[in-house]
Amino acid sequence: MTGKFKIPLPVLIFGLVSLPLVSGCKPEPRQIRRLPHDYVKYKLSKYDSLEYFNISPDGSRFMALYKIKDQWFAQVNERVFEDFQGTLLDSFSSKPKYSFSPGGSRVGLVYQKENRYLFRAANGAAGRANIPPADTLPRWFVQINQNIYGGFDGDHMPVIKYSPDGSVFGFVYKNRGLYYIRLNEAVFGPYQMADLSITGDGRITIARVEKGYAYLEEIEKIPNPKQR
Repeated sequence: MTGKFKIPLPVLIFGLVSLPLVSGCKPEPRQIRRLPHDYVKYKLSKYDSLEYFNISPDGSRFMALYKIKDQWFAQVNERVFEDFQGTLLDSFSSKPKYSFSPGGSRVGLVYQKENRYLFRAANGAAGRANIPPADTLPRWFVQINQNIYGGFDGDHMPVIKYSPDGSVFGFVYKNRGLYYIRLNEAVFGPYQMADLSITGDGRITIARVEKGYAYLEEIEKIPNPKQR
């Protein structure tokens, strides 16, 4: 006994139409959809090489560091630091750490260079025996826009900190085994140990160790640009 099997007409038509498509055509590649968003576009100079690129934590600014004919330039959003000195060398021991102040008025770099005088030291272990271990490390340098500070002891890396309005920068460095604090052009020290805090509301506090005591000193105004 043979039973009759009926196929609904819409299903039959769909199958006949789709069969040539499946057998004779490849599926279209999946397209990536970009979500709609707001953006701001900034023109970069025609550089020879783009070395570093970073975005600020709040996402409002970028910093690009690039070279044009062996000269270094820094750009923060639309502002280009054309007076940025070409002090960076391609033979760094490690890549520089870079930052920029709120508002982009200051660009900071912290980098290392080898000690040249070590190459002039007497040959052999006896000639190098009198060099302190910290002095055998690459020296630290800090560059704020076109101003360069250093070299400092290689066993302490300076970290640049900024006031919220960008008017004050500061960092702690070590020189010949003692610690110093620089705020703009004012230098505080020497200390046995030191640290620096610049809070989000602009308070500047120096922490230091001297003769067995720890001190916290709040700076009430921008330091006088003379050494203390």
